[in-house]
Amino acid sequence: MIPYDPAVIKKCAARLYLRAALSPVTSAALGALIGLVAAPYILQALPPAVSLKSSDWMCAVVLGLIGLGQGLERASQLKLQAQTALCQLQIEQNSRKV
Repeated sequence: MIPYDPAVIKKCAARLYLRAALSPVTSAALGALIGLVAAPYILQALPPAVSLKSSDWMCAVVLGLIGLGQGLERASQLKLQAQTALCQLQIEQNSRKV
């Protein structure tokens, strides 16, 4: 049986916080990159009457903002997981004192 080690939980929580900090940036960058690559295909699907100047960049910006929103949501979930683990660790520490 593996012994209980609070340092493992703290280390995992720290990694979750790091992932939470990086998630919005990486999601926005990935969304923008996908927007640049997919722009010709997206614009080809638009009706011919719609002509957009700088449309490749607009696709990148729109998908980058969507990615940012997804990244912020993921960051919130990761922070909640870290806080839950730290809360359980604190409960364990408090119950051992009794």
